[in-house]
Amino acid sequence: MNASLGMELQQAIKLLQGGKAQQAMHNLTLLNAKMPGHPDILHMLAMATKQIGDFSKAEFYFQASLKAKPNQPAVLANLANMLSQLERQDEAIKAYQRAVALDASFVNGWYNLGLVLSKSGRQAEAIASLQKAIALQPHDANMHNALAHAYKEEGLLEAALQSCERATSIDPNHFRALHNLGVILRMLDRQQESLAVYQKALTLGPRVPELRYNMANALYELAHYDEADEQYRVAIGLKPDFIDAHKTLNQMYWEHGKTELFARSYEVAIKAAPMSVPLREAYAQSLELAGFNDKAEALVDASLAELGPHPDLHRRKARALANRGEVGAALTHFQQAIDAAPRQRSLRIDMARLLIQSGQYDRALEHLAQSEQLNPFDQEMWAYRGLCWRFLGDPREAWLNDYEGFVMPQFISAPKGYSDIADFLAELRETVTEMHVTKVRPLEQTLRGGTQTPGRLFLRPVPVVQKLREQIEICVRRYIDALPDDPTHPFLSRKSNSFRFAGSWSVRLAQDGFHVNHVHPEGWISSS
Repeated sequence: MNASLGMELQQAIKLLQGGKAQQAMHNLTLLNAKMPGHPDILHMLAMATKQIGDFSKAEFYFQASLKAKPNQPAVLANLANMLSQLERQDEAIKAYQRAVALDASFVNGWYNLGLVLSKSGRQAEAIASLQKAIALQPHDANMHNALAHAYKEEGLLEAALQSCERATSIDPNHFRALHNLGVILRMLDRQQESLAVYQKALTLGPRVPELRYNMANALYELAHYDEADEQYRVAIGLKPDFIDAHKTLNQMYWEHGKTELFARSYEVAIKAAPMSVPLREAYAQSLELAGFNDKAEALVDASLAELGPHPDLHRRKARALANRGEVGAALTHFQQAIDAAPRQRSLRIDMARLLIQSGQYDRALEHLAQSEQLNPFDQEMWAYRGLCWRFLGDPREAWLNDYEGFVMPQFISAPKGYSDIADFLAELRETVTEMHVTKVRPLEQTLRGGTQTPGRLFLRPVPVVQKLREQIEICVRRYIDALPDDPTHPFLSRKSNSFRFAGSWSVRLAQDGFHVNHVHPEGWISSS
C-alpha cells in the first residue's frame, strides 16, 4: 500500500473510531475499488459494516480479509467478537483459538477466549485460557475477576475468592469484582462479610438491580427478612422484569406463610412492563406451582390475547390444559410452541412427558431424540427415554438404567473425634434441624409436606456438616471407582477422576411428607 492510500486508510479508521461508520464505509469502499483485495482495507470494511449493524456483510469482509492473508490474529479476534455477540459461541471459540495459535502473546485473545469458554459452560478450559492471559498481563483486575467467575462456576470457591481478592487489591473500586466477591463470600456462607462488600459496591452502583438482588439473598440467609424483602422490591423497581428477583421474593413469602403477599410483585411489575412475555410466563408458573391453576390459565389466556402467540405462553396454556385432562388440546398448544421455537429443549421435554402420560411412547421418543441433538447428556431426556423403552419392552431400558450395576448402597464411617456413627449422626441431626427455618415446602421443589434448607448445605463452614461432606466424598469416589468404563453409555461415558457437588441440602419431612417422582437435571450422580 502506497503512502497516500495508507493515509486514506488511517483517516477512515479515525472516522470509525469517532462513531462515523457510514462515512468511513463510503471512504473504505472507494479505497477498496482502488486496491481490491487488500486485507487491511477488507478488515476495516468488516469493522465498519459491523458497526452499522450489517453482520452478514461484516462476516463476508472478515472472511475475505482472512482469505487474502490467513495469519491475522487481530482479524480473527474481531471476527470472534462479532460471532460471540451473535451467540455463535462455538464458532467464536474456534476463531479465538486460531488467533492465539498464531500469536501466543496475544493477551486479549486469551482473555476473550476465556470469557466465551466460560459463557459456554466450559469452565476448565476457560480457567486455563484466563491464566495464560494473566501470566502475560498480571495486573489487570478485569482478568482476575473473569478468572474468579470461572472458578466460581466450576465450584472452586476458595480459588474464586483468591482471584476476586486479587482483582480488588489491584482496583479497590472495581464494581464487578466487588459484586462478584460478595456473591462468592455468600456462597461460602460468609454472609456478614458479603454484606459489607455489597455495601461498598452499593456506593459505586446504587441502581444496579443484580447487586440489590444478591444483597437481598445475603440478608435473607442472615434471617433479616424485612430488609431482604425491601432489597428484592428495590431490584424489581429498577428492573420490573427481573425474573429471579420475583421468584425469590415470592418463594420467601410462600415459605414464611405470607400468602397474602404471594405473587403481588408480578401484578405490579406487569403494569410497568406490560409487553414482557417472560414476566407473564413466570407469573403463570408461580401460580401453577402454588396450585392456583384456574388463575394461571386465565392469565395465560389474557396474555395470548394481548401479546399474541409466543412459545412460552403456549407451553403454559398446554400445561394448564393437561392439568385438566384435556390432552388433545394440550398437545396442540405444545406443538405450536415447538413450531415457534424448535431448538428450545424444555419444550421437547414437556411434550414428551405428556405423550408418555397419554401412552404415545413412539411419539415421545421422537421429541426426545430431538432433545438429544440439543444436549446429549440431558438427564431428564434420558430418564424419559428410559421410561418409554420400559413401557415398550425395549431391552435398552435395562442397558440404560442397570439397577443392579448402578444402585450401590454405601456406608459412611464415623469421622475422627466421634466414638461411633450414632454419636456423629446425633450431632448432625441437631445441627441440621436448626437450619430448617421455613414453615412450608419450597415452591419449585418436588418436596410435599416438609421443609428444605436454603442454599447449598455443603458450602456451609459448619464442622459437623463438613465432616459429613468428607465422608460422602469418600463414598462417591468409591462408587465412581467401581463403575465400569463404557464410552457408549450416556452415564458411564462421563466417568472421570474428578467430581463436584452440583447441589446439597437437607429435607425434613412432616407426617405423611414425601417427594414426587423426579430427576436432578444438574446432577450426574444422585444420592440421598
